[in-house]
Amino acid sequence: MPVQTSYPGVYVQEVPSGVRTITGVGTSIGLFIGRTRKGALYQPVQCLSYEDFDRAFSAQYVGSELPRAVRLFFANGGTQCYVARVADEQSGGSTLATASVKLLTEAKADALLISSLSPGAFGNDIRVTIDYNTDAPESSFNLEVWRWTSNSLGAQVKTDVERYLGLSMNPAHPRYVQDVVTQQSRLISAKDVSTAPTAADIGFSLGARPIAANSDAVFLAEVQALFDKSAGPRKNFQFRVSVDGAPAQLIDLGDLDFTIAPLNTAAGIVGNLETAIQNLINAKVSPSAVSVKFVTGPNGQVAPANNASTRLLRIASAKGDVVVDAGPDPSTDIAAALMLGTSRGGAEVSRWAKNRPASNGLVFQPDYFGGSNAVAFAQRLQSDINVITIGGRPVQLTGVNTLRTTPTTASPPATAIGANAKMFQDLTTVQPAAPPDMVSDGVREKWQIIAAAVIAARANDPAFAWSAQVWGSRLAIVAADGSDNISATLSTGPNNIGGSFNANVRAYSLGTTGAGAFQAAGVQGKDGGPPSAADYERAYQEVDRQVDLFNLLVLPKDDGHGDSTTRMLWGPASVFCQRRRAFLLIDPPSNWSDSQAAAGPMVGVNTLRVGLVKDHAAVFYPRLKINEGGKDVFVGPAGAIAGLMGRIDGTRGVWKAPAGTEADLRGITGVEKRFSDGENGVMNPKAINTIRVFPNGIVNWGARTMDGDDAFGSEYKYIPIRRLALYMEESLYRGLKWVVFEPNDEPLWAQIRLNVGAFMNNLFRQGAFQGQTPKDAYFVKCDASTTTQNDRNLGIVNVVVGFAPLKPAEFVVLTLQQIAGQIQV
Repeated sequence: MPVQTSYPGVYVQEVPSGVRTITGVGTSIGLFIGRTRKGALYQPVQCLSYEDFDRAFSAQYVGSELPRAVRLFFANGGTQCYVARVADEQSGGSTLATASVKLLTEAKADALLISSLSPGAFGNDIRVTIDYNTDAPESSFNLEVWRWTSNSLGAQVKTDVERYLGLSMNPAHPRYVQDVVTQQSRLISAKDVSTAPTAADIGFSLGARPIAANSDAVFLAEVQALFDKSAGPRKNFQFRVSVDGAPAQLIDLGDLDFTIAPLNTAAGIVGNLETAIQNLINAKVSPSAVSVKFVTGPNGQVAPANNASTRLLRIASAKGDVVVDAGPDPSTDIAAALMLGTSRGGAEVSRWAKNRPASNGLVFQPDYFGGSNAVAFAQRLQSDINVITIGGRPVQLTGVNTLRTTPTTASPPATAIGANAKMFQDLTTVQPAAPPDMVSDGVREKWQIIAAAVIAARANDPAFAWSAQVWGSRLAIVAADGSDNISATLSTGPNNIGGSFNANVRAYSLGTTGAGAFQAAGVQGKDGGPPSAADYERAYQEVDRQVDLFNLLVLPKDDGHGDSTTRMLWGPASVFCQRRRAFLLIDPPSNWSDSQAAAGPMVGVNTLRVGLVKDHAAVFYPRLKINEGGKDVFVGPAGAIAGLMGRIDGTRGVWKAPAGTEADLRGITGVEKRFSDGENGVMNPKAINTIRVFPNGIVNWGARTMDGDDAFGSEYKYIPIRRLALYMEESLYRGLKWVVFEPNDEPLWAQIRLNVGAFMNNLFRQGAFQGQTPKDAYFVKCDASTTTQNDRNLGIVNVVVGFAPLKPAEFVVLTLQQIAGQIQV
């Protein structure tokens, strides 16, 4: 457009030049389709190295030559390929199946469905473990997943280990297990199959320090000692509380007035203290609402008779979670005295915690969702447990009253813990004179003592398979080695607490080999049958959707395919290549026993041409020998030839035939058959590209397409001419997309001639064409002679590009003549 002028002066305007550079596309991007050990079905995956392939699909042989073909592709110079896994999902009873296992909660309800990302038997080697060793052991959990493989000595080792920490069953949580594992894992997906919490489910923070005795009068005294500023010199009244993820608020129980009704009598405190504390908190955390109770168990249930006096402070929310932290000043903090918060020995239970999968190993079950194990154990005498027996193996604890000590020295001197000291009381606590805020670790301290004894027992006896960890208010006896299904029971003698432990297996197994009470029957992974033509077609459809460009198609031989089945694959594959401007590399049939069979009428090359787009395909013969684990095996040459084409393209250009003395094949040890010149002379006229053994190596000694039979007279007789044309077509197809919807007239035609001519001239300068001058090598026409008025009316612009290809010097003829020398006349 003309520039708009408004003031006297100089104006600058940029005018488009019409130059749009056409960039040549890649010429040797491979596409391999076949069976693999693992990987998503039909989904093409880009591999830039053989290691990429191994990670995505596994190098292990699984009834297809695909891993070997890909290895030879990269060994011979290939740099980029796509791989798509196929399998018959229902073939003669060999049904494709994905390995999975359903994990159950501690109450044996549905929790998580764990499934292998890779359909097939690969998933049967995957193992999963669950533990609660987190910062919030009653709200979150950890998940570890790995795969068993065998090392060179035949021993099982963990590989592909993944660990996910601090997971939650709450869909609104940033570490929601279904989202985190499914999005990040390379091995499994995790589906939440639990039942959502009901209105009766609450999240709560439960103190671990009982604050009552046998009567209301004693309760009054305990409460006043903790909360009443006027009752004594103590000043510990503050803590922080966060409800439903909101910012923490400072709560000061010193604001409670015990001098006026209803808190000025024992009966008033017993009946109204819960409401008073509840109102104090809700005034700070509104609009979220909490309920406060002094409970005999975590859910207000009646505790066993010997624990009837137990009362614990519980702050609960019907909507989410409650997290309690210390006050800002240690001298005024009451969280330690009440043992509120995970770090101080209390329990903080998420509303979604009951949906967590049960942890592996032998784990104490606090029963925060309806039982009283935690309360009952806290009220046991420290002298109750002297020895524990795990799986029949006794672990001796030091001394008769092992969980308590009698200090011999102290500064200042300390009174020994009484014989009736309970589990919630610290060993360092002097009873009964110590102030209550010294009771700060409680049950967790006793679990640590037992765990230390178990760890020491394993250190002294390597055959002892168990170790121990402490997860908040839980003791976990975990298998340090042994089988996946190893399990054990625990006994603590006459005062046995073994019934409060859940006995689970060492690891959950995907498939049907898992055992244990906390997993449902798994599904065994199965590889399915050999892929059918329909399975390959489905892969072609996915490639069309997901792969922008590929040039070379290889369908490696499948053990489940006979020669007749394999022949049926070539026709549709070549049609797919024609549609995508790619080239098909064909492996020889197994019934080609010699050169006569390969060129003969019964099973020879002509039988491969049925239904084939002949100028988009080539066959190479014979098969190649490779060494695999000390054993010689034979593999089709197509993968190696694809890599060779990539190497020649990079060094010489796509117009150079991938054959000759420089086209040596690498990563192989020999060929299945060796041919003489005469035998080669039988096959070459039939367009069979022979791989020959010469003193300078094993080389590809043919460059003909399947349309290159001498009797056909095809213009695309040679592979480099066909591939050069495909390269030019793809490059111009992409480089001329800007033309669409442009005004169809001479200015557009001139731009097309300029841009296409520049592209063709660049190829000429690189030596891609015959001729001494550009006009001898190529032409570009786009004008009124190629695009008539009728074409323009129809919205068509015609571009005609011609080129003079370089044909390989397939036959070198030397003419020798003797001369008589100089004769004197």
